[in-house]
Amino acid sequence: MGRLLKDIFKLEIKSVAPQRDVHYHLYSLPSFDENKTREEVNGQDIMSNKLVVPDKCILFNKLNVRFKRVWKIDDQDDNKLASTEFLPLVVNEQLVDFNFAYFLLISDSLTDYLCGQNSNTSGSHKRIDPNVLLNMDIILPNRSEQERIGSFLSEIDDKIALNREINRNLPPEA
Repeated sequence: MGRLLKDIFKLEIKSVAPQRDVHYHLYSLPSFDENKTREEVNGQDIMSNKLVVPDKCILFNKLNVRFKRVWKIDDQDDNKLASTEFLPLVVNEQLVDFNFAYFLLISDSLTDYLCGQNSNTSGSHKRIDPNVLLNMDIILPNRSEQERIGSFLSEIDDKIALNREINRNLPPEA
């Protein structure tokens, strides 16, 4: 069935100024690139406004989308913040499986389309317009198929993550 992405995702943009002496969980582009692990930071060390991260959402990068910096968030921690280069997308789970939605956002076809829609801020910094993303037309399989696909791909991702962890802990070769 055809849908627009704005039918299945709600963009939740709430900007805040971090407070001194408050501990934050910070989702940034550098922390994504550094093993996809959020930073633990005090408010006084954060130099600019950030976005509040909903408890269950998908953070989609709007800068240089070809790098696929897409973060699946599902935790109840307080004080979660993200770089303003992310779009916090809350999944309408009445219409789409959360895991399937994540894999939809990292699909090559979506990335390829968005790469052709970038607006340049410089030669190396290309941002997408959130409206271009949200107005994309997609075809959704039925709910049980979404769950099957999302579960299967999640299992593969978990195995890849486990393999990376094992490799990271291997002794260096002599």
